[in-house]
Amino acid sequence: MARRSLNPEALSSPRTRSVFWPCVAVILASAGLVAATELTIAAFSSAGLQGIHERNLWSMAISVGVITGVTGLLWTATNRLGVALALVASGLAFTSAVHIRKLQLINRPLLPWDFLEWRQVTSLAPTLFPGSGTVLAILGGLLVLSAVVALVRAVRRGRPRFPLPGLARAGLAAASLAYLLAITFFQHLPLVPKAFVRFGVFHQVWDQRSNFQINGLPLMMLWNWEGLRLEPGGAYSAEAVRSALGRDAEPPAPLPAEPVDVIVFMAESLWDPTQLGVRFSTDPLPFLRGLSATHSAGHLISPAFGGGTANAEFELLTGMSASFVPDGSFPYQHYVLKPVEALPSLFRSAGYRTAAIHPFHGWYWSRDVVYPLLGFDTFQALVDFADAKLEGPWVSDEAVVDRILQQLSDERQSQFVMAITMSTHGPYSLPLTGAEEVQVLSEMSPDNKLLLTNYAHKIRQTDRALERLVRALEKRPRRTLLVVFGDHLPMLGPNYSLYRETGFLKEPWTDAQRERMSEVPVVLWSNFALPKQDVHVSMGMFAPRILEAAGMKPHGFFAFLTDLARAVPVVKSDVLRSATNGYLPLSERDVAAPAPGSPAEWLRRYRLLTYDRLVGDSFSVLPRREAAPTSGPRLASDGK
Repeated sequence: MARRSLNPEALSSPRTRSVFWPCVAVILASAGLVAATELTIAAFSSAGLQGIHERNLWSMAISVGVITGVTGLLWTATNRLGVALALVASGLAFTSAVHIRKLQLINRPLLPWDFLEWRQVTSLAPTLFPGSGTVLAILGGLLVLSAVVALVRAVRRGRPRFPLPGLARAGLAAASLAYLLAITFFQHLPLVPKAFVRFGVFHQVWDQRSNFQINGLPLMMLWNWEGLRLEPGGAYSAEAVRSALGRDAEPPAPLPAEPVDVIVFMAESLWDPTQLGVRFSTDPLPFLRGLSATHSAGHLISPAFGGGTANAEFELLTGMSASFVPDGSFPYQHYVLKPVEALPSLFRSAGYRTAAIHPFHGWYWSRDVVYPLLGFDTFQALVDFADAKLEGPWVSDEAVVDRILQQLSDERQSQFVMAITMSTHGPYSLPLTGAEEVQVLSEMSPDNKLLLTNYAHKIRQTDRALERLVRALEKRPRRTLLVVFGDHLPMLGPNYSLYRETGFLKEPWTDAQRERMSEVPVVLWSNFALPKQDVHVSMGMFAPRILEAAGMKPHGFFAFLTDLARAVPVVKSDVLRSATNGYLPLSERDVAAPAPGSPAEWLRRYRLLTYDRLVGDSFSVLPRREAAPTSGPRLASDGK
């Protein structure tokens, strides 16, 4: 049979041109969209347009391919190029606007899982977007409107302006999908990771701010959809976990002879603003300051700033570190899918009744799903505070104190109560009412003075509610332990404006400043004698202190945390500090073969145990001595 030669005329046929030139236009349009997105974000960010020079050009080229691939998939799905381009452009505009606002508020980039909890975004829209979410609503409306207009015009036109022949349509869909999958899962492909390293393209999942600054928004967003998967950081097996735990032969911890009621009081955004060096008309926290002088007190290192309370809860209750999950993700929403050994389950096994109290939506941060898995028997949420007193837009701390005391009114059974307040939540930019008893005397910008005045007023109310709680607990015949701490520092202005103006935060960022911006106060009060101790550890390492103060010997993983705190007391996503060697590079978490007893070895063990307990087979959960079952409420002896 005669061999067929390539016909040059076929390349210039109308059918070929009808596909080739629109594809070229899509690539050029994608490049323009990526450039416009990055320039817009840079213009509204603190770094300004100067930050553009930090982008990796190869990453930008890959991003153009990503936008081209998404457009190609939409084009093949609708056979309408105009619809595809309108959807992509509107989607980028909406995503960029939300990303810019998040950067302005807490200096953290937008991440894919931020979209997974749409109810949370809408419920807090007034605090994120001025004018009750006007900006967000307008952008969302434009996205829908542009898609509807494009579809209506396409339908009226009838035949697509740039139709795709059947074979070309299938080929474009396959090529677009293959490209997006290859870029998303590049780490699992042969040769591609080495090629990316050669051109300086890295998925910096450990530091999402740097990840965005180097790779840009489209590529960072795509990579992070795959980044929700956890890694154990080494070989994972029952033997490896037991070796990391180091306590295979430890006997079950005995239960205390005289149970202690435990109240964990996590106050929203509780912090000491006098650290700013600002003069106030009166001390915003007189009672808490007095408790700190006479009881065990100090600071916890929070994994969050300005928000993300769920990660602070997660660390304190479970002992695991949120620094081992992808930056910006939340274990409550993404990983806690099975029962997890935590403080509530430990106390419940000891015969305690366990209760959680929080005057906000039960579904927020998926608490209504997660709390039973952590061992809480009951959960009182916003629906249970129907007639409660309000402080601004939120339920007052006085109402939370009422619920705590009501929960403790039945003194026949030991109780573990976790209460989370809400009244000190932002916004702090609301107009003053004239009832503020704490005035800011130092000179500062009007906007920041308003923020600080409102915040100081809020925490003064918290301090007063806390005093009422302690006075009531002092009268209880049962031994009672109260743990008071803040979940994170308050967000006082966009881009840390108040912290910068007062000089509390100075450029450039250092490890010491990162730790300082994570320090929240903690106090352990009791109506019985306890030795006074200083506290300065990451929130995930504090659970053993609570168990010890309640007379329960830390066991298994929680005993490991006690040893870990002596070696590496600060473990956070952006700062590590050992007890002897000072601040450590973040790369210590990824050392392949660390020396025994080194900080890197402790971190490797901590990461493996976190993986095991969160998404693994829970090999590190050792048997516990359960309390004897009772047919009715468990009685406890009285007396202090």
